[in-house]
Amino acid sequence: MTIGGTLVAIAIIGCNASAKSQPPAVNTSSVANLIASSPTPAPVSPTQSPTNTKLPGQDAVQVIRDYYSAITRQDYKQAYSAWEGNGAASKQSFEQFKQGFANTTSVAVEVGKPGTPDPGAGSIYIEIPVTVTAIGTNGTPQRFRGSYVLRRVNDVPGSTPEQRRWHLHSANITQVK
Repeated sequence: MTIGGTLVAIAIIGCNASAKSQPPAVNTSSVANLIASSPTPAPVSPTQSPTNTKLPGQDAVQVIRDYYSAITRQDYKQAYSAWEGNGAASKQSFEQFKQGFANTTSVAVEVGKPGTPDPGAGSIYIEIPVTVTAIGTNGTPQRFRGSYVLRRVNDVPGSTPEQRRWHLHSANITQVK
């Protein structure tokens, strides 16, 4: 289940070269709009407090949406920092990470239903399935499926707000034909 984040950038790059025979089928501007949209919050019943409207994993899902939005904006520093350890969990240097998207003009992500948060020793992990569509510089779309595991530190005395935020911990993403 745990493969380094390098796979995402490598898969997107590797597909740009192999997809030349596929016809472009995705409008680039609508792809960018897809990732910029945020999920509609669940309706609040009259007896429900507005602070209780977040579903489990909703904050983790937003990390994934923000990650792909940053990649589309070519804000690679923000995208890289979404990885745990200020990018270290991607298993790449920042320059390698950035170069991994050199042939990518935009990406869109469809996020599936998050798994059940799994509390570990001092941390919480959650697995979130994704389908990613990347548009190469040649206009050809590439599709990938898999999942990310996100991690955050439990709300324990001494933990910092940064540690209590969700971060990308690992990825298992593969190209689909």
